[in-house]
Amino acid sequence: MNSKGFTLLELIATVIILSLIMLIAVPSVTNFTEMINIRQRENDIENIEIAAAKYAYDTNKNLIFVDELVKEGYILGDEDGNIVDKVNKGRLNCYVVEMEKTKDYYNAKFIDDKNYDNNGVCDENKLNEMNEEISIEVINNGEVKEYHNEWLNGSVNLRVYSNTVNINCITNRCLWTSQSGVSKTGVSEIEVANINGLLETRYNFQMTEFTSDEAVKRYNSSINLKIDNESPVIYENEIKVSNRFVNSATKKVVIEASDGKGSGIMGYYLGLIDGNTCQNENISYQESNTFTVSQNGTYLICVKDNAGNISSYNSLKISYIK
Repeated sequence: MNSKGFTLLELIATVIILSLIMLIAVPSVTNFTEMINIRQRENDIENIEIAAAKYAYDTNKNLIFVDELVKEGYILGDEDGNIVDKVNKGRLNCYVVEMEKTKDYYNAKFIDDKNYDNNGVCDENKLNEMNEEISIEVINNGEVKEYHNEWLNGSVNLRVYSNTVNINCITNRCLWTSQSGVSKTGVSEIEVANINGLLETRYNFQMTEFTSDEAVKRYNSSINLKIDNESPVIYENEIKVSNRFVNSATKKVVIEASDGKGSGIMGYYLGLIDGNTCQNENISYQESNTFTVSQNGTYLICVKDNAGNISSYNSLKISYIK
């Protein structure tokens, strides 16, 4: 019985062929595995952002640890409560999600930094660290105003400035928020009021600066803003004139007016028209709404609130003064 085996040359050829196949196949398998891991990481981040938007809607928070979402049951981790990064096998728990609010909806942005993982515990103190090297200035009616929490009227913009930090909202993430629900990203200046309405709220600006080593530095500044663009209301039919149709040497006039929920009435003016208007800078206002007049004629009434809004009534006719 004859048997034929592989010759040495055939064995060498087979080994070479198998080696070539391995050289081709292994990188392909590795690349395919990497692609799967990258796609899985992208899916995990997308799920994190969806969960963070729900959490922000419930809590009104604009900086959220992924770990919070796990602990509060908004997203599931593994048996140890971790969400594992499929690419580098690290934890995603201490990464941060920043929120932007548009009307009643929250948009979440997963921030790819690693500053907050301290032996498996997310460092809340580091997350809340803010570098107060920036300030917010008020631009009122086109001019920068030295603002001390007084009432404003007209158009108002807020702008961030710093003598030490480059305010860059293109490469960095800039976020404006307010207690009244404003949320705007990508700009260092915002318009907060035009010609109508009342506003009393706190505005906050935060800039997240990313560095080459994936570290993050956050800058923060806040301002309490009060704007009143509504003029007081003069109740013309309720203006009281004593002894109106009886001859007397003087008459007492009581002006009835209200500023509603606005800045409050600063003062009242009553005087003969004589070409005057309430825009006359020489008009002198008094705190009391009661005046004594001793001359017949048509009187001008001006009421000014603490924001500088003025209402006028120029048809108060007084007679029977002798």
